[in-house]
Amino acid sequence: MTSAPTRTICLAMWLALSLSAGTQTTAAQPAMDAAPTTPITPDALPADPVMPAPVLEGCRSLTDKAMAADMKAVTAQSQQAELAEQDPLFEEAVSRWSQALAQCEGRAKERAQRNLADSQKTRANINEQLGAGPQCAAAHKDATALQDIARKALSERRWGDASMLFRKAENMWDTASERCSGSQQEVANRRRDQSEIDGQNAESCAPLFDKAREQTQKFRAAAGGLSREEKLDASMVAETLWRDAASQCKGAAAQDPARNNAQALARERGTPWVARIAPAPQPAVAAKNPPSVIATAATLSMAAGKGTGPSGGALATAAATATPPKPAAITVAPAEFSADSTRFSGQFVRDADAATYSGTGKVVWANGDVFEGPMVKGLRHGKGLFVWANGQRYNGDWLNDTPTGQASVQFVNGNQFEGSVTEGVPQGQGHMRYASGDTYVGQFKAGEPEGRGLYVWKNGQRFDGDWKNGRPNGQGKLKFATGNEFEGTVVEGTPNGMGSLRFATGEIYTGNLVNGLPHGQGTFHWPHGDQYTGQWKSGKKHGQGTFTWKSGERWEGLYDNDQQK
Repeated sequence: MTSAPTRTICLAMWLALSLSAGTQTTAAQPAMDAAPTTPITPDALPADPVMPAPVLEGCRSLTDKAMAADMKAVTAQSQQAELAEQDPLFEEAVSRWSQALAQCEGRAKERAQRNLADSQKTRANINEQLGAGPQCAAAHKDATALQDIARKALSERRWGDASMLFRKAENMWDTASERCSGSQQEVANRRRDQSEIDGQNAESCAPLFDKAREQTQKFRAAAGGLSREEKLDASMVAETLWRDAASQCKGAAAQDPARNNAQALARERGTPWVARIAPAPQPAVAAKNPPSVIATAATLSMAAGKGTGPSGGALATAAATATPPKPAAITVAPAEFSADSTRFSGQFVRDADAATYSGTGKVVWANGDVFEGPMVKGLRHGKGLFVWANGQRYNGDWLNDTPTGQASVQFVNGNQFEGSVTEGVPQGQGHMRYASGDTYVGQFKAGEPEGRGLYVWKNGQRFDGDWKNGRPNGQGKLKFATGNEFEGTVVEGTPNGMGSLRFATGEIYTGNLVNGLPHGQGTFHWPHGDQYTGQWKSGKKHGQGTFTWKSGERWEGLYDNDQQK
């Protein structure tokens, strides 16, 4: 058995050898020399080894994991997964971003904070929907799906389908509002209102917007080969379409682009805008053979309003009368005198307030504007002539410095108006002569034809009837330059409804029309005595009908695309 002193020496040597592994030595000094001089007993050794502290996961690793969790959550949300499936995914994203927030610094910390707030908000919204009950969640999901389908139809330019689908989505959001409460009800109300706007825009705004864009593209493509006058007319046609679109659109998202495009054309042109509508295409003359007659009639387009025409936007410039500055008081009022930069000539007297003048004569302002007529206390009042420095002229009644009553207005672009005006804008009965050669005689409202009136295009085409919003709308007579005539219901210048279409060659169609073509029930007479009575579709015999020849023979049955079955 080894003695205690011997065991102590051996242990000391073992410790010296062990410690030498962590101690730098030289070749001249063996590692054993590093052994402690004082023996160490087993009782002096630590009872348990000290374990190193765990290493914390870094910011980048936590951010990557949080982003991956976020991606799963938002993907499920975009695919409209059930709320019960989305909730745990967003819960994990919240947890991951919380961990990243604790470990990151600087911009990484700010990024984690933003993503954490977004995920927490989304999860709170999901929990609220789950708490509102399955009926609320189902209504939200169905309404969202309908909106997506409507937007797809809109992107495919299926205006009618899109409008109908947006209305259905509006109704579904209304249902969701009834079934939900709190913020979910508020969301449903907002989206219901937006669906209403989208539905109207799909029906009334999008077709006009598309037409304006197409016209603008055609104008720009053909501009190089047009004369100056043709360029001006084409530019005004495009601007008119953009203005029409803006008037029918709802919401800034639709109105602003239309207005911006109209303003861009106006800036490029550099002349005042006057409404221009492309002249209506001339209808083809019907042939003698009955089947080909109907085929020819199918190409007929009756857009009576597709000519140049007036608009409140242009006519409103008549109201741009400059209010004259008050002349400075002077002690006498000779036949000619000046007050500041304003010149007076005529018979004027100083009013009691010593700040204004009354009388009759001529007033010339520093900017070149001129007024000839009576003034009462510094205000134009009575019949007078105002000439703008740019050449525009207003000659007529003035009421307390406002051009109101009967007057004639000559615009710098050559258009001339005579009739009733209110605050410088045609209102009531009047006669407009356009520089293009077109004329309109009839009722005006806010500068546009409204009521009964006759419009004559320079090519001889005429429409005599009802006008609304500057367009032929209602009952009227439309006569083309070729001699073809239509009498009946017109919508936006195109026959729509019951009416009678008479060709210059003697053919007559009486019945229903849609977009200028026989559609529905109607009768077509040929001048040599043949006749067809029955159903029509897009200008062709289609459906049940009876064809009667001049000889008295008749055939009754079904037609399909103008062919007997």
